[in-house]
Amino acid sequence: MIMRTFAFRSLAAALSGGLLLATSAASAQTLTSLRLEPGSATVGQEVRITAQLDVADKSGGINCGLRIVYGDGKSVDLRISKDTDIPAVVRYTFTRPGTFTVSAEPKVVGISLPCSGKTQKQVISVAEAKPAAAAGTYGAAVGVAAAGAAAKGAAPAPAQTPAVPLPDATTCPWGWNLNRASINPRTGAFVCNGTPDSVAPTEKLSCVAPLAYFEQLTGANRQIGCRLPNQGSGPPARPAAGSAAPAAGATPSTTGTAPATPRPATPAATAPAAPAGAGSTPPKKP
Repeated sequence: MIMRTFAFRSLAAALSGGLLLATSAASAQTLTSLRLEPGSATVGQEVRITAQLDVADKSGGINCGLRIVYGDGKSVDLRISKDTDIPAVVRYTFTRPGTFTVSAEPKVVGISLPCSGKTQKQVISVAEAKPAAAAGTYGAAVGVAAAGAAAKGAAPAPAQTPAVPLPDATTCPWGWNLNRASINPRTGAFVCNGTPDSVAPTEKLSCVAPLAYFEQLTGANRQIGCRLPNQGSGPPARPAAGSAAPAAGATPSTTGTAPATPRPATPAATAPAAPAGAGSTPPKKP
């Protein structure tokens, strides 16, 4: 009797597991490839990791789990639940040099079954970052060239200001979307919009000075991004069309136009009076 009960339970478990796997295979998405951009990097350089999934049948909905393993002891779990989650894209920065095997693995994430397909792997080599002395050498060369031009009487070439890096569709972390209207081309500030259930990302955004990272994770309008420290939430303000910025050192004028101050009239030059008798006919002699 005990043996029959055990056999019956084993058969039921096998049938249940087979049905679960069949349902998962029919409705889950299939992991097909993994791509790293760039293929080799330096410490501190951002790497874009793209896991491609094939959606042959959407009748069962889009809902499966995926884990990205960075190869340095860290990983992140992704839940594929809508069309915009495909391909799955994450960004990562390695903090030490070495050779790392990055992989995308089908995994159970929360209530989502694993995505279909086999684990995909790619190897990336991470080198030490270049020393900052190179920038100083370039600056010294520019200074020598400017001094030589000044000695010859020629005006030195103006220093080139590096372009401000602007965000793109891959700047915001997983589950956040770039608000293109928020991009400030002058400072590089931007905002990523989330959903009412969005949470703070595991890896916070790396903002270029003088921008600072911010997050607003309460209410329906959840935001993260990079902005100037004294800038409020929301898209950066832009000048109104047709308006001009005041010149450096100029004092803003008040409403209305001040009347012009009249200048005192310059008195006309007056010729000195001629002495008495000057120019008159002399008297006749008796």
